[in-house]
Amino acid sequence: MHKTAFIWSDEYYNYSFPADHPFKPLRESMTKRILEERSAFHYITLIEPEVISEEILQLVHSKEYIDFVKDKSAKGEGYLDEGDTPAFKGIYEAALIRVSGSVKALSVILNDKYDHSINIGGGFHHAKKNKASGFCVFNDVALIAKLGERYFSKIAIVDIDGHHADGTQELLNDDEKVLKISLHMFHPNFFPGSGNVNEIGYGKGRGYAVNIPLPPGTGDDGYLLAFDEIVVPIIERYKPELIILVAGGDSHFNDPLVELKLSTHGYLDVVTKVHNLAHKYSNGRLIMLGGGGYNYDATARVWSISIAEIAGIYDVEYQSLHDPFSTKSSQFVMEKIRNTINQLKKIHSLD
Repeated sequence: MHKTAFIWSDEYYNYSFPADHPFKPLRESMTKRILEERSAFHYITLIEPEVISEEILQLVHSKEYIDFVKDKSAKGEGYLDEGDTPAFKGIYEAALIRVSGSVKALSVILNDKYDHSINIGGGFHHAKKNKASGFCVFNDVALIAKLGERYFSKIAIVDIDGHHADGTQELLNDDEKVLKISLHMFHPNFFPGSGNVNEIGYGKGRGYAVNIPLPPGTGDDGYLLAFDEIVVPIIERYKPELIILVAGGDSHFNDPLVELKLSTHGYLDVVTKVHNLAHKYSNGRLIMLGGGGYNYDATARVWSISIAEIAGIYDVEYQSLHDPFSTKSSQFVMEKIRNTINQLKKIHSLD
């Protein structure tokens, strides 16, 4: 077992978009219930976050944008972006407590009381300096990376959400202290439209953005091939002192918004590899954040299995949460994945 903290506030439930919007906190409540039913919190410590100050938020967001969110939050109408992220009364406070949870996840790692920390209420990787995007108001991923730079010279973000981590990349594009790896579906007209192999950062951060665009239909075999051929050697070369894992559940084959085909078995393999890399290079320091996931049952099972693996309590009770099968990519999809791997090896000098 590893010393693991689970950051939680019942105020997370307030981050719920109205009507038939796909982002609901049911995913988080289902995950917590699964863990409770298996007595996970006998081994994992529940910790309440403290609300961070606006000054901390300004490390990645402009004051003008923060004030804009506050105004929309008070009025409770309109949108924070072009139409994906509707405002509702209290959205500022609802977003802030979730970001605060990720800051708490970092702080418990820094005080050396815990090897790992988990905030499934976090993972808002689309938010940018001056705008919301893709259901994300404030970017906790980039924020804790910037805060972490005060203590570590090498931080790695591994983002396995089904959508490209465009906001995180944009906020940290010129930052050489943060390696930004994103595996995501890439297809014409698929949100957010970025994340191709040639996006590698700029300035001092050139080469520190690694984008692994995957075609629709990518199953466990193709996903793990890309992970083993690109992510593992890049992490081993970089040797991060802290790893931040964004474990969005929307790469699952049953997700309604993404057409990747990961099963719970594939997710477990990826999370196990990231966990092992954290112990090999980062003295065990690993933060897991949530992210997307719009099939709530699949996402809750993915997160519960991942948390059990990270905490060292994965056993037969968690095995029962698995999908009944692993998934395979078609020959056509595998050829596209191999072509992408070859391009990335040349771009990032892995040959």
